[in-house]
Amino acid sequence: LLMIAMDVPSSRPVEQGDLSLALAGAELVDLIEAQAITLEDDRIVPGAQWTMGDRLLDGAVASLVRQRPYESVDDWLWRRGRGLSAAYRADLE
Repeated sequence: LLMIAMDVPSSRPVEQGDLSLALAGAELVDLIEAQAITLEDDRIVPGAQWTMGDRLLDGAVASLVRQRPYESVDDWLWRRGRGLSAAYRADLE
């Protein structure tokens, strides 16, 4: 996702905040596919804490609220997304 956004022509740049939010959404999908989380209505329910084998995804797992009431998807996306595009760019370097 980051690579695609970086390849967008400069006449239509992707805003960093939008990219960070999209990256957080992509992380959420990855965590669901890895069965690290499940969704209960609009809440993120963490599974057992385990490593994903990727520094940034491990950070996503570590950032999960592990007690009730679990965090809503919206709240987690906004919180996790803060500065996430910069973290992914730094990880590429």
